[in-house]
Amino acid sequence: MSDLSLTSGYAPQKGEGGTYPEIWIALLFLAGSVWLALPAIKGGIFDALSTDDAMRLVEVRDLIGGQGWFDLFQYRMDPPSGLPMHWSRIIDAPLAALILSLKPLLGMRGAEAVTLYIWPLLLFAVALALVAAIARQLSDNINVQIAAVLLAVLALPALVHFRPAAIDHHNAQIDLLLALVLMTAQIEQSAAKAALGGLMASLSLAVGIEMLPAIAATGVAVVGLFVWRGAPVARQVGAFGAGLAVSSLLLASALLPLSSLNAQVCDGFGGPVLLLAAGGGIALVSMVGIDRYFQTLPMRVVGGVAFAIVLGGAFVSLFSGCIASPFAQLDPIVVTLWVNNVAESISLPRMLQLFPERVPACYGFPIVTLGFAAIALAKSAPPQRFRWIVGMAPLTALVGFSFWQMRGSAAACMLAAPVFAASVTVLWPRLASARNLLLLSALASPFSLGVIGLSAQPLVHAMIKPEAIGDPSPCRSLSAVASLKQLPRGRVMAPADLGPAILAQTNHDVFAGPYHRNNDGIAALIKLMLAPLPTAKQILSERNVDYLVTCSAAPDPNLIKLAPEGLEARLSRGEPPDFLELLHLDPADKISVWRVRK
Repeated sequence: MSDLSLTSGYAPQKGEGGTYPEIWIALLFLAGSVWLALPAIKGGIFDALSTDDAMRLVEVRDLIGGQGWFDLFQYRMDPPSGLPMHWSRIIDAPLAALILSLKPLLGMRGAEAVTLYIWPLLLFAVALALVAAIARQLSDNINVQIAAVLLAVLALPALVHFRPAAIDHHNAQIDLLLALVLMTAQIEQSAAKAALGGLMASLSLAVGIEMLPAIAATGVAVVGLFVWRGAPVARQVGAFGAGLAVSSLLLASALLPLSSLNAQVCDGFGGPVLLLAAGGGIALVSMVGIDRYFQTLPMRVVGGVAFAIVLGGAFVSLFSGCIASPFAQLDPIVVTLWVNNVAESISLPRMLQLFPERVPACYGFPIVTLGFAAIALAKSAPPQRFRWIVGMAPLTALVGFSFWQMRGSAAACMLAAPVFAASVTVLWPRLASARNLLLLSALASPFSLGVIGLSAQPLVHAMIKPEAIGDPSPCRSLSAVASLKQLPRGRVMAPADLGPAILAQTNHDVFAGPYHRNNDGIAALIKLMLAPLPTAKQILSERNVDYLVTCSAAPDPNLIKLAPEGLEARLSRGEPPDFLELLHLDPADKISVWRVRK
C-alpha cells in the first residue's frame, strides 16, 4: 500500500454509487476550510491571531529583521533582560520564506495576511490527507477513508489549530504525529518508511515536546515489535532507529548552538530531548546489531531492558532538573492565578470544576475510540495487528496526557478519526455502507458530543456548580491595543494575554506574556494589581514602567476578589491613584491606558 495513497492500485477506485472518495474528501476540506475561515473573514485576519499566534508573528518578524538564527530571545518582553523563548525555527523559517516571497507582490502587511490564511489551511489539507491514508492502512473499505476525514473535519478540539491565523506550532505537530503513525504502521513492509517514521518523530520533537508522550509510546511499540518478531523486522526497526538518531543529531546541529546542549532545557528541543531521541535511536540500532549474533527472545528482552536502564540513568544523571514538575520553579501566585486557569494546561479534574460541559467533546470521542480499537485489535488477523497497535499506542498516550493537560485532546481527536472509522467496520460489518458509516461518524464526532454538552449545560451547572473564572479577555486582539501606537515607545505593564498583541501591533516593550518562562513578568503584574496603592507605586517605580494598561471591558474578577483594595479593584471602581494619569486615546477602546507619573 502506498503511504499517502487514498486508494490502492494505479487507478482511482470508486465508492458506492460510482463516487470517487477523492471528490468527497476534497469537498470536506473545502467545507471545513470555509467554516474555519469565517471568523477571520468577518473580524479580520490579524484579529484572528491568538496570543501564541501573535507571538509567533513577532518572532518571524524579528527573524526577517535580522535577528540571529540561534537567538530566540524576545528582547521586548520582560525588560530589561528580555525573555528566552522555547519555540523552534522550524516553524519560523517557512513562514518567513512565504512572507518574503509574497512581499514584492503584496507589500509586507499583505504578505503577512496571505500567509496567515495559507499556512494553516495548507497544514489542514495535509492533516486530512494523512487521516485518509491512515484509514487506508487499517481498512480496505473506501467508505472508511471518507468517514475518517469527516470525523477529522468535525474534531472540534483540533480544528482551532487549523483556522486561518493559527501559525504557532500545534497544527504542524499534529501533522507530524499523523505522519509518524502512517509511516510506522508500514514498518513491517518498508525500511524506507521506517526511516521516515524516525525522521517524523525527531522533527516533531524539534518543533516542540507536546507530542513526546505519543512519540514515546510509538517508540515502545516499535521496540515491542522487534522483541517479539526479531530477525524478520530487524532491518526495518534498525532503519527506524537510525532515522531517529541521525535526524535528531542533524536537527540539533541546525537549531541549537553547541554550548546549549548541556543546559537543563526541559520545555523544548535541547540536550535532554536530544539524549532521549538520539540515544533511543542508537539503542534500537544496537539491539538489532546484537540480535544478529544472539537471536533469542530472552536476549532481546534483556537487551531492551538494559538499554532502557542505561538511557534512563544517563538522563537522570545529566538532566535531573527535568524530573521535577514543569511549573516547580514558578512563583506560587503565578501558578494559582495564571497556570491553573490557562485553558490548554488545565487537567481533567480542573476542567470539571470550570467547564464540565466541554468534557464530552474533548474526551468522549478518543476514549470511545480506544475501546472500539481494542476489540478490533483482538479480532484482526495477525498481519494487521501491528497497524492497530501503532494507532492505539500514541492515542492511549495522548488521552492519558490530556487528563493532566487538556492540550493532548486536540491531537487525540484527530488521530482517533481514522481509528474509529476503521474500528466500526470491523466490529459491525453491517454499518460499513457509506450512509450508515457516515451517519454514525457524524453522531459520534466531537462536534456532536460538544453540542450535547452545551445543550446539557444548564443541567450540568445546576448539578456541579462550576467555579466562575470569567470569560477570555475581550482586549487581547491587535485592534484592541492599536491606539497604543500613538504613544512614544515605553515599557508597558498590561495583562499577560495582551502582551503578544502589544508586541505585534506596537514598538513598546511589555512585561507580561502568557508563557511559563515569563515567571518574573507575570508575577510582577499580579503583585502590582493586588497591591495597595503605596506598594503599587513602588513596584511601578522599581520596574521603570511608563504605561499601565487594563482591560476596562472585563476587569479580572479573581484579582478583585483577592484584594478588594488593590490596584485592580480600585481602577475597576473608577478610583485611580494620583500617580496614574488616564490617557484618552480612543473613545471606542476596550482598554484603559494610564501614564505613570514619575
